[in-house]
Amino acid sequence: MAYSAQKKKMMQLVHIGKKQLALDDGTYRAVLEQVTGKASSKDCSALELRKVVEHMESHGFKVTPAKKHKTYKPDAATAKQPLIDKIEALLADSKLPWSYADAIAKQMYGIDKLTFCSARQLSGVVTALTKHAQKQAKSNMESNQA
Repeated sequence: MAYSAQKKKMMQLVHIGKKQLALDDGTYRAVLEQVTGKASSKDCSALELRKVVEHMESHGFKVTPAKKHKTYKPDAATAKQPLIDKIEALLADSKLPWSYADAIAKQMYGIDKLTFCSARQLSGVVTALTKHAQKQAKSNMESNQA
């Protein structure tokens, strides 16, 4: 049977309260009966379950926020920053504007701005700029020898 999110939460709180107050099954069902007139939390509405939680709180149950597992989401902007710095350096060395790198991203990936590129895509732009710089250096060496 599917319950509303609110009812599920209230049922969880009731059962946490039962455990925290160390109520045996008979005492727990007596509390439900006393507060709601029903012997099972499944038969109660979310509002009735709220009343059970309030009753348990008046008898020492402490509702505490759930301890969230700490997950460290990688900061995409921070992860991509070294690649952006590399692109900036390559553009500066070749005396090219940022729009040149944006054009590479558009040509290679169909993405209008570097801002929207993934780290893998930025790496591809770095490779393209590096190859461009190598070609430019080779071209300059050949024209100096002539």
